Amino acid sequence: MATPIRKFSNDLCYHVYNRGVEGHATFTTDRDYKRFLEVVSYYLNGGRIPYSQYLKLSLEHQKNYLSPKKSSESVRIHVLAYCLMPNHFHFLLKQAKDGAISAFMSEISNSYTKYFNTKNKRLGYLFQASFKAKEVTDEASFLQVSRYIHLNPVMSSRVCWKGKPENYPYSSYKRWVEGLKDNIVNMDVVKKFIEFNPSMYRKFVESKISQPYYTQNFPDLLLEDEA
Repeated sequence: MATPIRKFSNDLCYHVYNRGVEGHATFTTDRDYKRFLEVVSYYLNGGRIPYSQYLKLSLEHQKNYLSPKKSSESVRIHVLAYCLMPNHFHFLLKQAKDGAISAFMSEISNSYTKYFNTKNKRLGYLFQASFKAKEVTDEASFLQVSRYIHLNPVMSSRVCWKGKPENYPYSSYKRWVEGLKDNIVNMDVVKKFIEFNPSMYRKFVESKISQPYYTQNFPDLLLEDEA
């Protein structure tokens, strides 16, 4: 599925999101969520051949293919936050090279769609053809968008997660508040946009859970099926 090339500034962050065609489910099993995150990590960390081909390599060749050390010049995009939901996903992204957001979104959407279609014996698009992206221009907006992303599982009628927000397994919130290491989120870049303190950020995020009409504060961030 081709992703339209759009102009994104290398100096700004973007709230990037997409959902399944006609609101249909895009993740139906735990393995689906994990596969999507594997695809994200692969293309984020320098994957140059399709992920399906990479999986056919021997373990030794896989290890040698993705170098664990990357220079700053080779990094093209940073994932700052994410959340996967049953029929959509959210990212907070910053590109380091021109065209990186469009290329990255095309790579992960195409790769995951191929996996999902093969597994479910279906054809055609899985995600809407054009992802949505909104500029995040200042610290206040950065905090609000990251909170919205991280509280999606708790506040959305699609999931209604009953546990603690950090225990939702398909979100970067645990990485933010507990320092959980992963190979997706770049907290060093996060700290360039906000003065980050894990305990203060947790209070900021979770103070919103008990407030009614949560989504009314984020009308421009909502996907159509969340309104």
